[in-house]
Amino acid sequence: MYTGVCGHSNMDEQATKKNTNVGRFLIVALLALALVFLNMQHIKFKQFSISGSKAAWIRYPAPKNHSTLQQEVKMPKTEWIHKLMQHGYQNHSFTLEERTEGTELMKMIEWPMPPDSSVPFRKSSDPLHTCFTILNSQKTFHVGDQLQVMLRMFDFDGNPKEYGGDYLQVRIHTPELKAGSAGTVVDNQNGYYYINFTLSWPGKVQVSVSLVHPSEGVKVLKRLREERPDRVYLKSTFKAGAISKSTVCNLILTPTKPLCNFTDLRTGEPWFCYKPENLPCSTRINHAVGGYLTDVLIGEERLFIQSKINVKKPILPCATGYIIVEPSPQPTTVVDECVQGKPMLSPSGFYYKDQWMSLTCNIHRFNTPAKVTEC
Repeated sequence: MYTGVCGHSNMDEQATKKNTNVGRFLIVALLALALVFLNMQHIKFKQFSISGSKAAWIRYPAPKNHSTLQQEVKMPKTEWIHKLMQHGYQNHSFTLEERTEGTELMKMIEWPMPPDSSVPFRKSSDPLHTCFTILNSQKTFHVGDQLQVMLRMFDFDGNPKEYGGDYLQVRIHTPELKAGSAGTVVDNQNGYYYINFTLSWPGKVQVSVSLVHPSEGVKVLKRLREERPDRVYLKSTFKAGAISKSTVCNLILTPTKPLCNFTDLRTGEPWFCYKPENLPCSTRINHAVGGYLTDVLIGEERLFIQSKINVKKPILPCATGYIIVEPSPQPTTVVDECVQGKPMLSPSGFYYKDQWMSLTCNIHRFNTPAKVTEC
């Protein structure tokens, strides 16, 4: 009996060893599969994660003000982060939220540029050679209808332009009613623009279109923004006892003399002032606008931003510049009270009798100081 029991024990021991070996083999196999999967994901991420780029990454040192660990912060190489780093953001680690917000802001200010690197002034947008046309102007319009206007841009030689990028401001208004509303501009990128309005009040409604900046002028402003951030400079006063001196301050300064570093320790936002002679940086007492640099334009650039020629110049109608709007045959729609988070339309409202009228909700008005105090 005893021998039989020992025989069963040996068989169980061998079976256990066999099962253990199988288990180890399975674990190793699963780990290998996991590594292969992660490697494939890494390859896929490198190919497609950063829209259109080669997934180049850049490393910046961790901010000394926030951590004592000697580690590196890895972030995608984006154009706007590079520019911030060049302008003094060396000691700031951008969070995912900051990077997302920065990317969205840069997209908001993107603007189409002229296709040629240099456009002669005579080939740039001329508001005097351009006019707009109200489409279907003979139609009977009612409150709530859409109004569409077409515009084709011409140059100073009277030739039609074949690219877009002009900055236009458009509105409809009725001065007698103190009513007005903005429109939406659609740039077809071929010299044609379509402008859409929502008709929100009855009566004679006039259309106004202005060329704020030609596309060539926008290009000049973009260059100044990127290459000459110092064109607007500021000043600070340093004072200790009877000694008072002012120096120039800005986001970035040429280190021709000692600097005072007032970079924000929390956000990493850079700010520098030239150090006054015989005064420490800690004696700064104020901050104010200093002035504007004037000698920043190159070649013909000044011609593209002339206030009386092509900046904020009205564009006249080709024919009639107004329509008559009839009251709506439909009953007025009652809107709910305005609440936080309610989606907005574009445009979100209009002025009527000098009061703002929302198209999405019923605004709570405060017509007297007492109403404001009660709230």
